Amino acid sequence: MNLNTQFVFESKLKRNLIIGMIVGALCLAWSAIGDDAFYTRFWTNYLHNAVFFTGIAFTAMFFLSGQITAFAGWMVVIKRLWEAMSQFMLVGIVLLLVVVIGVWGHLHHLYHWNTPGITDPSSSIYDKVIAGKAGFLNPVFFTIGTVGFLAIWYFWAYKLRQNSLAQDAHETPSFDYYKRERKWAASFLPLGGFLSTVFLWQLIMSIDTHWYSTMFAWYSTISLFLGGLALFIVLILYLQSKGYLEYVTREHLHDLGKYLFGISVFWTYLWFDQFMLIWYGNIGEETIYFRERMDNYPILFWGNLVLNFVVPFFVLMRNDTKRKVGTLFFAALLVFLGHWLDFFYMIKPGARIAAIEAMELSEGGHHSSLPSNAKDLSQTAPNVGEMPRALAGISAAKAPEQSEQGSEAHPQTMEKMPATGSSSPEHQEASQDNSVHTEHASAAGEHGHHEEAGRGFQLGYSLPGFQEIGVLIGFLSLFLFFFFRQLERAPLLPLRDPFLEESLHHTTGVYIDGEDSHH
Repeated sequence: MNLNTQFVFESKLKRNLIIGMIVGALCLAWSAIGDDAFYTRFWTNYLHNAVFFTGIAFTAMFFLSGQITAFAGWMVVIKRLWEAMSQFMLVGIVLLLVVVIGVWGHLHHLYHWNTPGITDPSSSIYDKVIAGKAGFLNPVFFTIGTVGFLAIWYFWAYKLRQNSLAQDAHETPSFDYYKRERKWAASFLPLGGFLSTVFLWQLIMSIDTHWYSTMFAWYSTISLFLGGLALFIVLILYLQSKGYLEYVTREHLHDLGKYLFGISVFWTYLWFDQFMLIWYGNIGEETIYFRERMDNYPILFWGNLVLNFVVPFFVLMRNDTKRKVGTLFFAALLVFLGHWLDFFYMIKPGARIAAIEAMELSEGGHHSSLPSNAKDLSQTAPNVGEMPRALAGISAAKAPEQSEQGSEAHPQTMEKMPATGSSSPEHQEASQDNSVHTEHASAAGEHGHHEEAGRGFQLGYSLPGFQEIGVLIGFLSLFLFFFFRQLERAPLLPLRDPFLEESLHHTTGVYIDGEDSHH
């Protein structure tokens, strides 16, 4: 029988996705209402989803390139879906260009390193630690490391797809096109592997400007890949429910389920490795990242581990569950939402601190680039309050000893760390017992009484609120709209791929144009 290899993007689906995009735009605008003077919730929602879905497109290209380079034949029947996902990097360039323009024009305060005067030794807000990173953390390099690298990746993805489509026009299966395709794929692996670290350092890790981790790029890239793989599985099951991809069998789904299970375990290893080494080293400028999240965002911290390890591990551990459509769909949906929440966890706390620092500088009149009508964050965004200087890593203007000592140990180590509530007696005792930076420790104790009221639970920061869910729907609708547009422009099955028959061997008796695909 003839297989249905041409996807039709129906008007009903288009209409639903357009409605989803409108919902997302409205929720993004809603998140700006009642926001602080820097529109922190608005910008973090935008950055979160722009990076997440652009990163999914990148990891789709990276995975596809790895499979092609390794002569993997099993995935040929689903290759066109990976290709279509990778093309979203073109939209990602536009999305992240908005963030770049915001950096140049100081339209947001997502990145504390972009505060005017903070790297100027003559400025009253000079920060020695940030100044030491100014060669990397500056608008020029930020532009190159984000939209510049993304444009390079998209060019490779575009050429790979064009070569794949050209192969379909060939009369018989030929290795000539595949050899050229493999050259593009193999060259992309080091290009994407090395440059993606800079991409994620710039966009995500530099939000927590004083913090760094050599494991961060690995961790965040794997998180993106798992989010993309989970979405990929959901899309396959959706397309099969619509009568497409009938040649994709339970064996193909089983392979994808094994990837989802195995790489979820690898993500957990990276999560634990990063946390354990920082905890064991107990160096203040490293532990500050986890201490802030464990003390003030415990639901995010522990929920992240439960959603992205415990659930997929126990659901997918049995071999047969990877072949059950319902179970696999459920696990993939949770993993997708879990890793979207993982990026929420990476972005929100650090951006919240940066906004508080900027507000403190504005109130002190240290520089004129901040809005003159800036108000206390506790008035514009309830439960945000003021951040202790010791946790915020505030600038040298208010903590001269930190500026002098640069990257020396920070008082907020992970000893005697409470599970929640940074204003607990143990937290204050840990700060007071530390002999380094006593001024910082006293500042933490002074502000401890205000934290319970000022750093309490708040939707949009402690957990996603309705606005965040709506923005997710909008960006997901945009991603799917572009994905389906790409999918309808080419046959779903690459009929001239030399490894097609090997991929179809996962099935039991599929026929193409009346001929048995098995030997």
